[in-house]
Amino acid sequence: MESVPLETAGIVAGGPPPDPTGKAETVVPLLPVSSAPSNAGDPSTPTSAIVTMATSEGPPVYNTLNEPVMVTLKRDVWRVIHNLRNVVLPIGRGEGAHSSIRDWDLWGPFFFIIFLAFILSSSASENKSKVFAVVFGVLSSGAVILTLNVLLLGGRIIFFQSLSVLGYCLFPLDVGAFVCLFIYSKWIRFAVVIVTLLWSSSAAYPFVSGAVPEARKFLAVYPVFLLYISVAFLVLAND
Repeated sequence: MESVPLETAGIVAGGPPPDPTGKAETVVPLLPVSSAPSNAGDPSTPTSAIVTMATSEGPPVYNTLNEPVMVTLKRDVWRVIHNLRNVVLPIGRGEGAHSSIRDWDLWGPFFFIIFLAFILSSSASENKSKVFAVVFGVLSSGAVILTLNVLLLGGRIIFFQSLSVLGYCLFPLDVGAFVCLFIYSKWIRFAVVIVTLLWSSSAAYPFVSGAVPEARKFLAVYPVFLLYISVAFLVLAND
């Protein structure tokens, strides 16, 4: 039996059969498809694990390793603003408040702890560095201990998510400490601290109480209130 040459059969070795219509077809190599979500343009939406792909229809999409620094900073700032609004403003959170910041971060809580420690240490009459270290240590270790307490009580919350919530709830007390720098009346300072203390406590309560069983809510909420009350006393004592 004679073998038919590949050129005669019109078949290229290792390739697809020719188009029966006789029209040439351009083969375009496949590129990886971007995993960016449909709302990737929203600054508050996380865009992790996005594949870089050059396209003629728009700008390239970057991942977090090779994207411009300003893009990363802009996304992180919008994430902090979004989480701060969800935590501090209790309007419309309902019973599912503990899951309203699924995209948690630690930049916001770190900044609020540093800011409060800086305010209290800068207005101290002496030992400013010690005041800064004590405030930073108390708030950081307190947040970790309170998070472990919630988890040991059977809380349904991620460890770092709980740290994020407790840190964001310091924002009202940060505002109170900053306002008290310009107020010299003890009664007005006391009123400002009480208002910000109630604000921080009311912001933290839905998250902590919603993460633990009903019978253990008091054991989870009471230490949180105690931490914020201690911070309020530090603000009042810092004359």
